Amino acid sequence: MATTEDREAARADALRQLRMGSQALAEGRLDVAADALVMAETVFRRLDDTEHVAESRAELAEVQRQSGAPEKAGASFERAIALFDTLHLPLREAGATLALGHIERQGGKLEAARDHYERALHLFEEAGNVRGRAAAALALGHLDAQRGHPASAAARYGVARRLSAEAGDPVGEADAARGQGDVLIERGRFADAEEAFARALALYRERRDVYGEVDSLIGRGRLAVAQGRLDDAAGHFGEAIGLARPVEYGLGEADGSLGLADVELHRRRWEQALANAVHAGKRYDEDNSALGGAQVNRVIGEVELHRGQLTPAISDFTRARRAFQTLRARRPAIQAALGAGEAQRRRSAPRRAEDLFAEARQAAAEAEQPDLEASALLGLGEVARGRGQSGEAGSLLGEARKRFVAAERPGGEAAALVAEARLALTRGQLDRAAADAEEAVARSRAAEERTGAPGPEAEAHAVRAGVALAVGRLVDARAGFVEAQAAAERLGEASVLAEVALGMAETDLQADAVQAAVAGFNRAAERARAVEARLVEALAAVGLGRVLLRREVWEEALAAHQDHLARLKEADDPAAQALAYVGMGEAQRHLGRLAEAREAFVTGARLYATAEAAIGEAAAAQGEGRVLAERGELEAADGRYAHAVELSERVGRALADEADRHAFFDGRALLYAEAIRGAARREGAGRSTQLATSYAGLAGSTGRAVVARRLREDESGLPVRGEQLSEDDILRNRAAARLLAGARAIVG
Repeated sequence: MATTEDREAARADALRQLRMGSQALAEGRLDVAADALVMAETVFRRLDDTEHVAESRAELAEVQRQSGAPEKAGASFERAIALFDTLHLPLREAGATLALGHIERQGGKLEAARDHYERALHLFEEAGNVRGRAAAALALGHLDAQRGHPASAAARYGVARRLSAEAGDPVGEADAARGQGDVLIERGRFADAEEAFARALALYRERRDVYGEVDSLIGRGRLAVAQGRLDDAAGHFGEAIGLARPVEYGLGEADGSLGLADVELHRRRWEQALANAVHAGKRYDEDNSALGGAQVNRVIGEVELHRGQLTPAISDFTRARRAFQTLRARRPAIQAALGAGEAQRRRSAPRRAEDLFAEARQAAAEAEQPDLEASALLGLGEVARGRGQSGEAGSLLGEARKRFVAAERPGGEAAALVAEARLALTRGQLDRAAADAEEAVARSRAAEERTGAPGPEAEAHAVRAGVALAVGRLVDARAGFVEAQAAAERLGEASVLAEVALGMAETDLQADAVQAAVAGFNRAAERARAVEARLVEALAAVGLGRVLLRREVWEEALAAHQDHLARLKEADDPAAQALAYVGMGEAQRHLGRLAEAREAFVTGARLYATAEAAIGEAAAAQGEGRVLAERGELEAADGRYAHAVELSERVGRALADEADRHAFFDGRALLYAEAIRGAARREGAGRSTQLATSYAGLAGSTGRAVVARRLREDESGLPVRGEQLSEDDILRNRAAARLLAGARAIVG
């Protein structure tokens, strides 16, 4: 049986081992610390000294945590907490509970971490320990930031700042201010974020804490990027790198390099952005930073996206997204999902793109990230627009633009305007399309002038050119596409260059510059292949098929359209499919396959109607009218021509500028000539006169001359004598000739 002296000697030795273990832990000698603490706990347990057992176990838990054994550390902290609770030692229990919360948070068990942090905060309050309350509030701020709740995180950090200042803890106050600055950026409260970072930086400098100073400069750099102050951002990141290198702060240097990559990304300097990201990646690898590596993958994905390297971009975004999700880093995970969604959309995979954008939208809403939610809405709107879901697209794009305006994101606002302009162009709302595109150019230039970050100016110029093409102003269209090409080359936007080449080729085709159109469509196909733009590549191939139609090589033209129909269906773009069907119908009509031709035109009209593409639907209805007229089904043909005229007038009459109206209706001369001829053949005096009067008031001299010439040809082509003609045939033809002459007099 041990004597009192033996017990006291054992206690003294155990206390010595406890102090030795604590000292070794502080010095980073973890193996020595573990041996000493295990020995101390064993003795204290034999002596029934529960308080020191708990203290030894808590110290051992910290050794295990630093040794990379979080599960063992968690179990040890739980044992210590239970003992402190039994002993009614709230301050000691609070410290261990806070530490356990850190382990749970690092392991991704965020709900458990929250419970521990809240418990620690309560215990510190019970013990009247202000410094502990500050530490718990700071931990809750970090947790809310990680979970994507910037508003509550900012409030927690504010409490931590106040309590740290009250407790005379400048390091705790600085850490809280820096964290607060980070989440205030996300909420768009830039002035408050600047104050927080300035306070953190001043406190770190007073303490000569270079690591904290570097981190604060990184925060200020990110704030400057968010505000579009790219030169200031580059300065902050450069200063941070300069401070981090002498003290071998690898993560700080990596964060600075990644920040510079982000700056160059905003400036659309892809090579520089890639070089900085790769450098940051090497430093993150050296420090085994999974979060940093994921951020590098995201930035590289952005570079690849804009350079048209869609397959590697999707791969990098996917890797980054998975890592962010594992690390519970919600904002960057949403950014990666948005990048992957845009790459899938450009690659003509709308279903996958829609899934990613929808996921990003929900996550952004839950994480209180309005700017990212706006980007997700924009992506969903673009997918809906491509699918011909015009009503849904309009709602989504309008909401996206509204949110970009509220968030003061002029680049995003310009992108939404471009998308709305494209939608209006498809729907035949040409004045609105032109106005939106013009505003997008202005917003893009203002954004670049103010922030150094270019907006979608090239795309906006391309839409303006598309409007001019739809109106029939071919010279203006060509000039617009040239301007779009120059902007795309300046900004290194490879995918835009492919779309511009397609527009230039279409302009040449409408101008009957057939050789130039062939070269243009081939150039568009080559550029589209280089950037994996499958839809543009297929449309370029269909463009070559339409050239064959102009050359009257009917079988080859039919095959060219049919061969690429499957790829257009994969892209789920009804207007693109409709274009192919109309071309197929035209080829089959000339080949005498009138039933197949009509079916193709009907399908094309239906697809155009789905997309609310009035101009395309009118062309398809006109094609069907020609087929019906050739089959002698004059009443049905008249109905299709009437529909084509109604759609054309709906578009053309809405043009405010008289010159634009004249140009648009000049391009519809054949439609009106055919419709008047059909009405005359049916002896529809009122209808032929109405059509001629309407056209005379809408078209310019060029269009009226074309209609008059065609009507004269139709009139002279009507036989009014001959043995093979019956008396009724002669009477009908003479009546039709009189109607054609009357209509010709009106338009001439």
